[in-house]
Amino acid sequence: MRANRSLAIGVATVCSVIGLFGLSASAQTSSGPGPINPPVAKCNMTPDTNPQNPKEPYPITDKLLTSGQPCEPVVSIEGLLPNDPLGNLQRGFDFYSWLTFIALNSPADGKTIGHGSGPGGDAPTEWESLKNYRPLADVMLPGGAKPSWGTRIVPDACKRLDGPGKVILQVTEEAWNQPFKTGPLIDQDGNYALFDILMNEPMFDFILDNGLYSKQGQQKFNEQVDFPEGVNPDDKKQPPSPGLMGAIMLKTSWRVIDPGKDKDLAARFHTADTLIYFPGPPYTKAGPTCIEKTLGLVGFHVGHKTKDSPQWVWSTFEQVDNVPDDANVAADRLSPHYNFFNAACWNCPRNQTPPQPWDPPATLHFPTDFRSQVVRVNSLPPEVTDEVADLNRQFRAILKGTVWENYELITTQWPTDAKSRVDPTGAPAPTYLANTTLETYSQGSVPLASSSCMACHGNATTQHDPATASDFTFILEKAR
Repeated sequence: MRANRSLAIGVATVCSVIGLFGLSASAQTSSGPGPINPPVAKCNMTPDTNPQNPKEPYPITDKLLTSGQPCEPVVSIEGLLPNDPLGNLQRGFDFYSWLTFIALNSPADGKTIGHGSGPGGDAPTEWESLKNYRPLADVMLPGGAKPSWGTRIVPDACKRLDGPGKVILQVTEEAWNQPFKTGPLIDQDGNYALFDILMNEPMFDFILDNGLYSKQGQQKFNEQVDFPEGVNPDDKKQPPSPGLMGAIMLKTSWRVIDPGKDKDLAARFHTADTLIYFPGPPYTKAGPTCIEKTLGLVGFHVGHKTKDSPQWVWSTFEQVDNVPDDANVAADRLSPHYNFFNAACWNCPRNQTPPQPWDPPATLHFPTDFRSQVVRVNSLPPEVTDEVADLNRQFRAILKGTVWENYELITTQWPTDAKSRVDPTGAPAPTYLANTTLETYSQGSVPLASSSCMACHGNATTQHDPATASDFTFILEKAR
């Protein structure tokens, strides 16, 4: 990564960055691996550089597979890149993103990631366990009913298909229509991609305690929405302070997989045996009905509110077979198979929304022969792309032989000036960030139009009258 980074931030921002993050390099490392993983609420404080010598990288070895989840990033302007404080910070945040990914995608039974009983060591993950995360549909209930953390909700139409290990995904509009109603994503088999939103217990508790799970409750809430923030433990205090994980929300994207027809292909995905519930009008034209499908994870997006990042830290991952980027298409460096691109039709129109109507049928198969022809529009500075590619290579190497080696970090967006008085989004770095499965039609680098996690979520509001800011989450808009 070179020093002349084009992150669209000025000298004042660099000073703010130094003030916010310059003291983090002295944080302690994690205590080392154990026979099983720590729970996802336990903090990992591993920085991306050697605490004794910040110019040396922290070894990316199997030790990190059992180090736990960070309560907040441990980053520093000092590091591997001389005279490049922003570059060192970006690497620190990307390192944090990989640690978060590993912790969340470790098996829910506590084993090390990649050591489950499924193909490639696949297994139900920590975030798929209802003791750790709850889907949006289980929180924002019909009629504004009060949710319960420990209650698994099985729609009547799905009960005949239910069984151990089944995941339930409700097909409301946000489960198939991309942000700002820009349209669905159709894979190369002609099936709709599906999306789900989940939250951890600290986020759920804040919603529950403040009555924000209903429109009526939000109308009564006259305070600022301020979700809890992640804070690492401080062993220097007496007695030592515990870590706090803070609010985390996940957005996942999935493609339908036929295990019989696509047996070899299925081994490249984390999969879930899923009951897909169509609630019927007004949410879907189909239903109420329930179908059973095997879904493969194609996108994984994490937003985490932390002490030094009140605009949240945004990490986005994709399955490696999703799409080619624009440079590879231009150079004709294409793989034979992609989830959302046909290499035999490389000159077909790209990144176009499907023809309407969009509402998915109960088969989840798009009614025409349209297939999404998606290309990644790479708006990241070359230095960021190079740095992320290097980290991806190292982390995928320690996941070699597991299903999880087939996933890659796109990058992390973080606030360079979290306390800015003129930019409530905190001057995000990098300026733009898009997941091709979740923001397919808003890729690029057009101000106010292209995807930016913080710029987009900074517009989120409550259902209070008048509307108030909802702390960088659209979840509260889903209350009934």
